[in-house]
Amino acid sequence: MEPVAVVRNALDAYKAGDLDGALQYFAPHAEWHVADDFPGPPTYRGIDGLRSLADTSARFSLHHMEVTEIADMGAFVLAHGVVYAESDGEPVVDRVTIWRCRVQDGLIVSIDAEALPAAARWQASHRMASER
Repeated sequence: MEPVAVVRNALDAYKAGDLDGALQYFAPHAEWHVADDFPGPPTYRGIDGLRSLADTSARFSLHHMEVTEIADMGAFVLAHGVVYAESDGEPVVDRVTIWRCRVQDGLIVSIDAEALPAAARWQASHRMASER
């Protein structure tokens, strides 16, 4: 499977709430380096660590992740999207995110996330759409 397909399948499964489906695309020793504004440790290691990352995300009262673009950059796959999370109605994470994903032998071995502030764009558009 091409690296872009591996990353797309993993992120699509995660977004759909299928953690086990997502984890099948990760190497047992994989590392996920989260963006600086994400609450919790900066790095999650191994399958148990990735489960812990998913548990952290599930604790938000609202969590939305949308991947808008995925591209093969040669040495890595670049995914781009929006992450928004609330805790008790207050935004905790609201940003555009870039994920640099390294794939080896058909499995993701690392993801490095970088945050770009979204200035409440997802929140505003989501709330306006729900008010229609």
